[in-house]
Amino acid sequence: MKKSELKRLVRRAGNMLTPVLVALALVLVLFPVSGVNAGATGRTVRVGVDPDYGISTVGGNKTGFALDYLREIQKRTGDAYEYVSGTAEELAEKLANGDVDIIPCVPAKELAMWDKLTGRHGYDKGLALSQFSLMTKFSAIYVRDDSDISFYDLSSLKTKRIGFLADDMDKYFPDGSFITPELRQAEFVSFNSESQMKDYFDEGKIDAVAKDCFRAWANDLIVYQFSTSECYFMSRYEDVDILDDIDQAVGGIAMTNSGYASSIYDKYVSKYGNQRYALTESEKYYLKQNPVLTVGVNVQASLLDSTDGNNVIGATAKVMQQLSELSGFEIKLVPFDNIKDAAVAMREGKVQAICGGVNAHSMTAYTDIRLSVPYSRMPIAAAGKSGAAVNERSRIAVPAAAEDISVYISEIYPDAPVLRYNNERLCLAAVQDGEADLAYSGAYELLYALSGGYGDLDIVDVKESFHSECLALPAAADDLANIIGKSLAVMSGNSTLINTYSAIIGANSVRGLNSFFSTYLAWIIAGAIVVLAAIVVVILISTYRTRSAAERDSLTGGRSKRRFFEDTRRLFKKSSAENWAVALFDIDKFKYVNDRLGYEEGNRMLERIYKTISDNMEPDEVFARMSDDNFVMTIKNATDVELTARLNGIFSEFERRNSLFVKYPVVFSAGICRLNQCISESRHGDVDINAAIDRCKIAKSTLKGTHYSSIAFYDGSIRDRALREKDYENIMPAALERHEFQCYLQPKYGLRTRNIEGAEALIRWNSKEFGFISPGDFIPIAEKNGFVVELDFFILEEVCKTMRKWIDEGRKPVVISVNQSRLHLNYDDYIWRLREIVDKYDIPYEYIELELTESVFTENAEKLLKIMHKLHEIGFKLSLDDFGSGYSSLNMLKDMPVDVVKIDKEFFSDTMNTRKGRAVISTVVDLANNLDMDVISEGVETREQVDFLTEIHCAMVQGYYFAKPMPIADFEKLWYADLDDIRRKKEAAAETQQQRLEAKNNS
Repeated sequence: MKKSELKRLVRRAGNMLTPVLVALALVLVLFPVSGVNAGATGRTVRVGVDPDYGISTVGGNKTGFALDYLREIQKRTGDAYEYVSGTAEELAEKLANGDVDIIPCVPAKELAMWDKLTGRHGYDKGLALSQFSLMTKFSAIYVRDDSDISFYDLSSLKTKRIGFLADDMDKYFPDGSFITPELRQAEFVSFNSESQMKDYFDEGKIDAVAKDCFRAWANDLIVYQFSTSECYFMSRYEDVDILDDIDQAVGGIAMTNSGYASSIYDKYVSKYGNQRYALTESEKYYLKQNPVLTVGVNVQASLLDSTDGNNVIGATAKVMQQLSELSGFEIKLVPFDNIKDAAVAMREGKVQAICGGVNAHSMTAYTDIRLSVPYSRMPIAAAGKSGAAVNERSRIAVPAAAEDISVYISEIYPDAPVLRYNNERLCLAAVQDGEADLAYSGAYELLYALSGGYGDLDIVDVKESFHSECLALPAAADDLANIIGKSLAVMSGNSTLINTYSAIIGANSVRGLNSFFSTYLAWIIAGAIVVLAAIVVVILISTYRTRSAAERDSLTGGRSKRRFFEDTRRLFKKSSAENWAVALFDIDKFKYVNDRLGYEEGNRMLERIYKTISDNMEPDEVFARMSDDNFVMTIKNATDVELTARLNGIFSEFERRNSLFVKYPVVFSAGICRLNQCISESRHGDVDINAAIDRCKIAKSTLKGTHYSSIAFYDGSIRDRALREKDYENIMPAALERHEFQCYLQPKYGLRTRNIEGAEALIRWNSKEFGFISPGDFIPIAEKNGFVVELDFFILEEVCKTMRKWIDEGRKPVVISVNQSRLHLNYDDYIWRLREIVDKYDIPYEYIELELTESVFTENAEKLLKIMHKLHEIGFKLSLDDFGSGYSSLNMLKDMPVDVVKIDKEFFSDTMNTRKGRAVISTVVDLANNLDMDVISEGVETREQVDFLTEIHCAMVQGYYFAKPMPIADFEKLWYADLDDIRRKKEAAAETQQQRLEAKNNS
């Protein structure tokens, strides 16, 4: 190369480097990649140590994946790490008490388990995970390497003795049974130590072990894998600042040493971690008979793949090389120009697998194939001109091979036109020429394409979804698919990223040396690492945007909940917490505001509240919207009268402002807690704001629904009540097991016959510790913690047991209604569990009436209607409870597949005393009757009410006028007597009729 040409390239490199360095400088400010983070404190962070979570103690020394990672992180945070050993239960207690700050390598799916464990020790403020995943972690069933048990041989495994560590009980037996149903017949043996379990394993006293992938032994094979999940650092919610610093450090590691995570994953888990999968006998035979695997590669699917003669080179080739090492196949790659030709070759037997643009969406047109798990997953990103933003009208360019990206874009922007081009560079050219507004592709390939001379374009969007690459195999190739699947399962989650980097760096193999230098030297001089770092920059910038967004409320633009906590803590460092109070308030029945006025107007009302509060706050006070219509304020402490006047002033000013836009009465409920009543110093000297907010909620919960705004202060009596409620909550599960809960039945009487025509099942609690507890005291607690779901199913089972008894005695049951909580909607197995219980006792579905409250419809009406229609198709009767307590039912009644409408007691009592009110009730009854629905009025207590309801043809009534709720045995006595009365009436009527006939005949 001539010296003049080299100088020209150096100048070109300088021009290219300038904007890149500016961008990187910004990123490096936000995410330091070397040295200590700007925000680091040099504090001591206590790390929980457990072999299942990446750190082991061997010969008195700590070792493991997480330890190596933390040593690298330490270089960037400046923190000192103190390691605290313990079992999961012990670490949960230390975490709850503040004696441990973080636990590494926690799978996202285990967060609920850790919430449960810390909850046992009194911590209920929530746990947080870092944003960056550290690795893919799994648990597995292992056998000795000389075992005759093959991979996924469940029929053999379920007859074996399987060891596990007692410390893993909550993880592997979350509900008392092993996490994998197919293996629950196996004999599980608990061990208190790993060494004891390994001795039993080596001596053949147990056949297999269930353990985490970090517990690497040298003589075992995986025969069944489960609980595969990305894992993260975990802390208490109030310690997220530690996680923020860790995330910044992890981002820096990714930029300066991209292969670090993969190398320690290989060291401790995959390549050198002794993770090996057992092959079945059939798979072993297949591998022996077919040592060479020929893979067709669609080289047009990625800019990072190309050919050198008949050889495939690039990122995919490197992935296949790693797959070859893990699987035992000698893999040969055959290039194709499109996926169609590759698929034809596989169908003809010329290749045994294909890849390159292969995923679930791109292969829908092909039959008799199966897909492997992805061997590559990269974020979906968009490039466009500076300031470009995607919307429903954007013209979006997508590479032809990226069918999954096209489908994803069409789902989130259904009206946006999607334009297809052969590759990323043509997509970028289309944006440059104005044919398209944005180009979407995999982030790595898109950034590589941007390095080719698109100076006016940049990354403008990064999605949470991923572009995947899989292998396609013949559907009948079971053994091949299993071998490939096991090999891909061992591969590091970072392998593809590393191979992508390698492919970019190794691009000189694509062309001749002179051609490569003329094309790429400018980037090499500028620092090829800049291109690679840009890939990580995309992810880091996306994380920074997410973090920035997390500090702002999406609706009002004000502080977020997270920022409120941070600013309040800073406030307390300047001034004693005793000088402050926390107030929490919301709008009563705000869901009805949305129903009546629409969500847009509801949002505008929230914005007006925000502006009103802002205008009434002093400079050093803090406030934020917590969620929905909940607002929280940290304000200067004062007397009850002064604080009440201040909040009422805000409420009145909002009413005035709001009335200028919409005529709708708004009622607020507020709770106030003075921090001198509830200061709880943490180890860092911070005030527990969560505790103060919880106490505001407790105070607010004491307010009764009124037609005017109300304010309650947290005090000692409320504290005692809260402690009692906590006691109730803690003993509920044990109380259910001890049969302290009982099913009561309240009769429903037909107004025409005045006989029992049905009943409602109600729950009662007679506690051995606290005596009789009112439903009004424990049901709201059960609703809050979710235990009401189990109570509902308990009552249903008691009802079914009783009905089975009646049927066996030859009695036709009356229909019994069973209350159903709104929380059931959160569980996909809701209908399955209902049917399981009813079918267990062989009860016809039409005898069970499921009661849903009207308020449920304000939360997820569409989902509820689907469930109701399904239940009705099955045969259950459905009733709408508390009709008239809200605003949605009259509008939706025509769409509801309900058999019975229950008029709410309050609605009935408030309206019956006026002429118009009585007319409303009469109209509701007529409407329901016209829709072929029965009407039952509950809470009937007077003769006057009975006469009126009879007059307007209400079908049934329920209330103290006729009978209170009673134990099942008492109900049976009453019902049996009623049946005898009916029988006697029928006999008397028949006898009277007979006498009339005889008299007529005699005459």
